[in-house]
Amino acid sequence: MDTGNVIRPLILEESSNDAETLASNLRNAGFAVRYRHIEDNEDLQSALDEQAWDILLATSQVGDYRALDAAATIKRAGKDIPCIIFGPQTDNDSIVAMLKAGAADYINEEAQDHLLLVIAREIDNLRERRNHRQCKNLYTESEKRNRVLLDSSRDPMAYLHEGMHVYVNQSYLDIFGYVDRDELESVPVMDMIAPDQQQKFKDILRTLSKGETPEGTQEFNVVHAAGNEFQATMQFSPASVDGEPCTQIMIHQKSHDKELEKELQQLRQQDLLTGLFNHQHFMEELKTSLASAMVNEGHGTLLYLEPGDFKNIKDTLGIAGSDLVLADIAQLLRDNSPGDAILARYAGTVFTIILNNSDSAQAEQLAEQLRQALAEKIFDIEEKSVTTTFSIGIAPIHETTPDTKQALSRAEQACGIAREQGGNQVHIFSEEDVLAVLEADKKMVALLQLALKNNRFSLQYQPIVSLHAEPGERYEVLLRMLDQDNQLLMPGEFLAAAENAGLLIDIDRWVVRNAARALLDKRKLGKKLQFFIKLSSASLNDPGTLGSISKLLQAARLHGDSMVFEITEQAAVENLSTAKNFAAGLQQLHCKFALDHVGSATQSLSYLNHLQVDFLKIDGSHIANVSNEDSQQVIQEVAELGRSKGFQTIAEHVQDPACLAVLWQHGVNFIQGYYLQHPEDDMDYDFSSTGG
Repeated sequence: MDTGNVIRPLILEESSNDAETLASNLRNAGFAVRYRHIEDNEDLQSALDEQAWDILLATSQVGDYRALDAAATIKRAGKDIPCIIFGPQTDNDSIVAMLKAGAADYINEEAQDHLLLVIAREIDNLRERRNHRQCKNLYTESEKRNRVLLDSSRDPMAYLHEGMHVYVNQSYLDIFGYVDRDELESVPVMDMIAPDQQQKFKDILRTLSKGETPEGTQEFNVVHAAGNEFQATMQFSPASVDGEPCTQIMIHQKSHDKELEKELQQLRQQDLLTGLFNHQHFMEELKTSLASAMVNEGHGTLLYLEPGDFKNIKDTLGIAGSDLVLADIAQLLRDNSPGDAILARYAGTVFTIILNNSDSAQAEQLAEQLRQALAEKIFDIEEKSVTTTFSIGIAPIHETTPDTKQALSRAEQACGIAREQGGNQVHIFSEEDVLAVLEADKKMVALLQLALKNNRFSLQYQPIVSLHAEPGERYEVLLRMLDQDNQLLMPGEFLAAAENAGLLIDIDRWVVRNAARALLDKRKLGKKLQFFIKLSSASLNDPGTLGSISKLLQAARLHGDSMVFEITEQAAVENLSTAKNFAAGLQQLHCKFALDHVGSATQSLSYLNHLQVDFLKIDGSHIANVSNEDSQQVIQEVAELGRSKGFQTIAEHVQDPACLAVLWQHGVNFIQGYYLQHPEDDMDYDFSSTGG
């Protein structure tokens, strides 16, 4: 037996000396032992509450307390702890009875070598079971992730078992013209194949059933839900769903125009505004670069470029004008980058470049060229001129780069340092940067943990007021944190560290609990308020969030509609299925659901066809630019969509009365912002003065 083979046994013995003797024998056999001596059920219950244990080693009886009583207690507690009983020589019927009652084995107390071998066997079996459970959990999580990936895939895919659909993704529904997966439950796949080609399809399924996979793609005429036929190519492969063997089909509508197919492929990879690669294709290219670096021990570099002060450009030129600036920046990148550089619009105003087979010196040379080119560039848009500069971060790509997330994080950190040092700079990522960021994060995480432990968070409240005299008092709940000097920190200063440390769910639950307390306090004074409470993406994706809200409402005897839970539009778009289920869960609890920053994450509001929400909060950038035609169009579109679907709309970040006429004209329901009141500790806004 290996030294360091740690086991944690519970030992039921007459005395501590007897327990220590058994533990000593185990140590001599090569186990590192961390045991607990027990004498009765109270000792056992206490031990089970304290920590996890590996095995129960029990003499057949201590006083009135039998080893089988201990085994029964463990079983009732739902613990996987094998029980080995030892005692005087006994008859076979008694041993069988003990095994039937739950003992793993019964050993003659004189047969120490036998006992040690059985202990080793049961510990090995226990570890196998634990590993099996862990593998099962990992498999389940993997299946969930795969299902999410399939749901979001643009490639139409279906899984078949005995000619019926087991699972299809949204793209598959779209290509065949079906709205819901339930519609396909009773449709055999053969009905979706043109009659003259059904025999060919059957032959392929028969080939798959023999364990053989057809090579390449197969062409079929398939039948749309509307009845018309179209040509498609299919790829077949064996697969499994929920552990059951099945057949995977990937299908693409066939185009007779090869040039058109090529153009469509380019469009799928392209950011339409700038003509550069889009985020999705860039991530695929980055994965390829990382894989190449690991296999070939090659190297490359990643550049992360962010124009400075783009908010002022948007304020000056409006959305359409600022989009033209982004398109011009993309052209500047094309004009100044080598032909084999992979250029992308990563997100918003951020651009990224991959340079394969290059080192940091070559990347720095290009970055300096791009920095200088942008610094000298004047953008003339609709008789207005604006300028901007780049903050550029560079991160190497080599065989020790762990993954795409780390590569991007390092490049982004380097860009952040360039920005903090005044912008218009290039910074190359180094290990010293990691240490500095880790140290800062470490300090902030310590503050966060202290805040959670000692209630060093606080809540402030900002009124949300009706523009149409709708009754009721509504407040946005805003989180603050006290630092070591009792100064208030804004969420922007600590939420990133909280996310990295996995603390967002705990913080969200602190906010919900304390918001509920504040509601109860106001209810005692005869006031009925409605709170708008922000939740993070982490809480949206946490299966326990709805349950914790339900328990809190029951414990506090609060009605659900006193709480409106809001997530960002971006979180909803990126987790649409989860957001849909979350909204349905809130509806069952009679809580309300809101989307924040609507009109910021996407140019289309079509995702709202899949979500049932109660409130849409129009992004503050459009309220600040209310004189801009594009912003007015967004405000109008959101307001009209709200009216058509029964959603109420809120204009957030209202700073002055100049925008009120436009908001009123378009039928926006509520306003919120500094024009009404800064966030305050107290809820003393006079709603009657504004007609609310």
